[in-house]
Amino acid sequence: MAAEPSSSTVKLRSIYVSSPSDDDLEGAAPVVAGSNGNGDTPTPQSTDRFSDDKNPVDLSDRDHIKDPVQLPQSTHSLLFSEPVCSLPFAFAVGILLISFGCLGLAFVNNIDVNDVPVNVTPAVRGAQYLSILVALLMEEEIPTGLYLLRRISRQSLRQQFPQMKYRKFFLSAAVRIANGYYFLLNVLLVLIQAEGVLDIFYDVLALQFVQQLDDIAFSLAKIDVFGKSLQRACTARVFEAEFEKQKGRGRKERNLSIFLRAVYFVNICGMLAGMAVVSIRQMNGHYQEDSITVDYGETVWNGAWVRIPSWLPPTGLYTPPPGELAEWTLVYSFFNGVYEKSGFENGRPVYRERRKFDRSPYERVVPAEIKYCQDIGAWVFTHENIFRTKSRTTEGCNWLLRSPPTEAFDLLEVEGTWQVWVGVIGRADVTIESNLCLDSADCNLNGDCVDGACQCFTDDGAQFLGTHCEVKLRDNCRSIVAEFYNSTWSVATLGEFLPDSYPENAIFEEYSRPAYIYTGGNPDLDNFMGAYKLSLESEAVFNITLEEIGLDVGVILMYTGSRWIMSFYLESGDPDAMLEGVLVYHAFWNRAFRDESTWGMSDPTNGATPVGVDFYLIGERGEQFGPFGALSPMQKFNQTGRGIFRCSDTNMQSGNANVARQLQLPRGLPGL
Repeated sequence: MAAEPSSSTVKLRSIYVSSPSDDDLEGAAPVVAGSNGNGDTPTPQSTDRFSDDKNPVDLSDRDHIKDPVQLPQSTHSLLFSEPVCSLPFAFAVGILLISFGCLGLAFVNNIDVNDVPVNVTPAVRGAQYLSILVALLMEEEIPTGLYLLRRISRQSLRQQFPQMKYRKFFLSAAVRIANGYYFLLNVLLVLIQAEGVLDIFYDVLALQFVQQLDDIAFSLAKIDVFGKSLQRACTARVFEAEFEKQKGRGRKERNLSIFLRAVYFVNICGMLAGMAVVSIRQMNGHYQEDSITVDYGETVWNGAWVRIPSWLPPTGLYTPPPGELAEWTLVYSFFNGVYEKSGFENGRPVYRERRKFDRSPYERVVPAEIKYCQDIGAWVFTHENIFRTKSRTTEGCNWLLRSPPTEAFDLLEVEGTWQVWVGVIGRADVTIESNLCLDSADCNLNGDCVDGACQCFTDDGAQFLGTHCEVKLRDNCRSIVAEFYNSTWSVATLGEFLPDSYPENAIFEEYSRPAYIYTGGNPDLDNFMGAYKLSLESEAVFNITLEEIGLDVGVILMYTGSRWIMSFYLESGDPDAMLEGVLVYHAFWNRAFRDESTWGMSDPTNGATPVGVDFYLIGERGEQFGPFGALSPMQKFNQTGRGIFRCSDTNMQSGNANVARQLQLPRGLPGL
C-alpha cells in the first residue's frame, strides 16, 4: 500500500522527501530531563545518542537514511501517469511542444543570426561566466530526470502502480533531460552572442521561464484553471505516493550518486570550455575583419607637416634631409585602398595600409594605420611621419581622421561622421567595407567566392578587377584613344616591368584600376617628353645621356585613389628600379600633384577607366593657386563632361558643339 501523505513533506525543487510525521510522534512517552523515557535514570554511557556499543552506526553507510521520493508535480509526469488517449496526456504533450517549440525558435534565431561579437568589455565577459553558473543552478530538469531514473526502478513502479508502463516513465525522464540540455544549449548560444550585461540576464531568465512551463502549467491545472479533468489528473494519488529506497543497492546507489555529480561537473565544464574558446578567439581577434577597403573622400589639407623619411621615393622637387619637417599637401584619398589586420591594441585590431598594385605589405614605405585610440575613445587614421602641428604634437594618438566617440570593437560597426584635420577640424565622408565574401553575390556576380576572397572572372569580353570584382575592364578599353590627334594609350602589364616575376598579360593595377602607357600619336606630347628628357640630362652631374645609363622617359596614366593623373616616369631595364619607381607607387609619398613630372589630372571619379572623365592640364603652382595648381580643361571646346578618352573601337557621335571655339593650352604644356 502507498504510504499516506505526510503533513511534513518537504519539496526540494521538484523532488519530494518525507520527514517523520506528527502521527509518528503521537503516543510517544514524553522524555523528561534526567530520564530515558521509561522512567529510568540514564547511565552516563547512554547520554550520547550516537553511541551504541552493541549496534554502532557506520556514518559512511547511508542505507540507514530513509529518503522516500515522490514524483515531481510537472506536466512531464502526466506523460506516464495518464493514458495516451486522454485529455491530461494531450495537455502534457501540448505543453511539451510549446516548451520545445519556444526553445527551438530561440535556437534557430541564434544560429541564423550567428553574430558573435568581435570582442566584449570585461563587464560583459564577467556576466557571461557568472550566467553559466546561474543557469546551471536554475536548471533542474537534467538532475531531476537522472535522479528519478536512479531512484525509481521498474520493480518499485510496478509494485506501487501496476497499470503504469516503465518505458513511458523512462521516456518522460528522457524528455525532461533533453529539455534541460536544449535549455543549456540555448543559454550558451545567447551568452556567446551577447554584447550587454542586462541583455544577458534578461535572455537567460526568459529561457528559464520557457523551460519551467511544465511546472507552471501543472500548478494552474491543479487549482482548476483548465477544468476538472486536468485537476483530477494533477491531484491523483500517484503524486502522493512515496517510493522507498531499495534495499541491497548501496554500492549501486553510491555509483549512481557519483554519476549524477559527474554529469553536473561535465555540464559546467562543457559550458565553461565552450565560452572560453569564444573568449580566447575574441581576445585574439579571430572574429575581426582581416581585410578592409577604405575611402576617405575628397578632403585636401594644404599644409600637413611631414617628417621626411629615409625611404622617401625620389622626385624632381627639393626635399629636406631625412628627419626634418616639411609642409606638404595631404590629399586623403591618396591613402584609399586595402588595409589588412596587423597587430592588436586596446582589445581591437590595427589595420595597416597595403601596396596599391598588388595589395601586399609595403617593404620600404611605412604604411598608414587605422587603430583604436584609448585616450580619446575613438578609431583614428594616423601615420607616424605626418603631424597636425610643426611641434609634432601626438596628442590623441596623432590622429588625422577620427571617428565619433565609440566603444565599438568592430571598425565596421562605427557609425556617424568622421572628423578630419585640415588645419582645423572638419568633416569627412569615410566609407569602410569588408573585403570578405560569402557568396558570388558579394563578388557582384563577376567572380567566384573562394575561401572568403573573390576570384574575378575574365570572360564575356571583359576582365574584372577589385576586391569585390567591382571594376569592369572591357576588352575594347584595353586601348584608349585621346580626342586630340587620336593618340593611343594601352593597358600596362606587369610583364613589361617585371617579366621574371609576373605573367606577361597580368594587368598593372593602381587602386584596383588599370594603368595605361602612352604609345604615341601626339606630336606635342612627344616634343614635351623630349624636353623633359633633356632637362633631366642637364641636371646630371656627369655629361651623359639617359640612353647611356639604360634609362628612357615614358608617360603613364594611373589612378590615385579618386583621380587619374598623367605623369612622366623613367623606364629602366633594372627590375628593382622599376619596382620602386613605378610599381610601388604611393600618390602621397611620390608627391603626385606637386612633382613637376605630373602634368595632367582628372576630375574625381570612381570609374573603372578614364573614359568619359574630364581632364585638366596642371599649370602654375604656388600660394595663389589651389592645392593642385592652376588647372586648364583639356576637353575639346572646353566642354564640361565631354571627356578626352574613348575606347579604341568607339566612334564619337557629333552634336551641336560650337566648332569655332578652340582649346587654349597653357604655354609649354602638350595638348592631347
